[in-house]
Amino acid sequence: MKKLLVVLLGMVLMFNMVGCSGGSGNAVQEDVTGETGETDETGEGESAESKSGVETDIKVSEDKIAAASKEELGDWEKEYTKNYAPDGEETFTWGFIDMGYQDTFTTKIRNTFTSYCEKNFPNVTVLEADGELDPNIQLQLAENFIAQGVDCIIIIPQDADGCVGVVDTCMAEGMPLVCLNSVIRSDHLEKEIGYVGSSNYEAGKLQAEWMIENVDDTETVIMCYQKGSDGYDHSAQRYNGLFDTLDEAGYNYDCKAVLISEYMRDVAMTNAEDWITSFGEEIQVIACCNDESAMGTLQAYQAAGIVDNVKILGIDANQDCLKEVEAGTIACTVFQNAMGQAKWGAISAYDACVNGKKETTSFSIPFETVDANNVDQYLD
Repeated sequence: MKKLLVVLLGMVLMFNMVGCSGGSGNAVQEDVTGETGETDETGEGESAESKSGVETDIKVSEDKIAAASKEELGDWEKEYTKNYAPDGEETFTWGFIDMGYQDTFTTKIRNTFTSYCEKNFPNVTVLEADGELDPNIQLQLAENFIAQGVDCIIIIPQDADGCVGVVDTCMAEGMPLVCLNSVIRSDHLEKEIGYVGSSNYEAGKLQAEWMIENVDDTETVIMCYQKGSDGYDHSAQRYNGLFDTLDEAGYNYDCKAVLISEYMRDVAMTNAEDWITSFGEEIQVIACCNDESAMGTLQAYQAAGIVDNVKILGIDANQDCLKEVEAGTIACTVFQNAMGQAKWGAISAYDACVNGKKETTSFSIPFETVDANNVDQYLD
């Protein structure tokens, strides 16, 4: 299967030198390069490389074949999936462990995953479980799925370190495991354990590049940052990607405050209200770890009547945030491809089941900047 995939990808590269990009291989990215972010002066940042020395993020190269953004299969994908015989007699049961049903974006991935499987893998039954934002519960759910005899487990991990036990348990039981959206700090990641997700470092970098191109720094740009929850690898990656890129470009900015938003709208709104009290109309840019935080920030500045004074940056490209980008009240967001992650997570799991493998395949999914110039391409 690995040789077949390499041949197929090579054929696509020959005939399509542009378009979506991505990687393949036997749970190993062919063109993975680690991005190491430096710790910031306030101690908020973390290294983009895991403590174990394993690359925990992916810098996507543009010339690679990537996850598709459409639910329908493309021609080369149809050829690829013929080898799975999805209409065959053999059936599979998978256990899908969400990070937490209250998380807007991971719920979107989970729903897309189950919908994609219903349409393209009719011989697969997906059992869904709520991780409740607790790595201990996620471990219990994995153990329950193993006891039930599922054929593969797919997890959106809540914590990069706290979910290592899920990897260890699956490895010990010979259970194929696909890690979706967020990484787990394990030596087995992108080796035996497939990672299907996007470079969170790249997301922060894209925010920084938008600032550099659109916010004049002739005079010092005053900004604040809504940071994701501590303990999440993607929180550190997005933070480092933003500030590393600004620093490397010599951008003239002063970050007045960094507060944890927990990726939640109400927390971000409270943070922004505090900044309005402390800094008034001084803040020019507020970069946010996700769209929910951007929306909370927007609500606070709208209530204060000074929303025109600040540029708000998000990540995820949720529909409500996209509408605000269209309206001009949010400056930009970064599209995270839920369909791509869900689709290729399913393909990774199916590949392992059909071929009787314990290893799963990794795929990288690119982020995309969305602002007033292209938002119409992303709105439903």
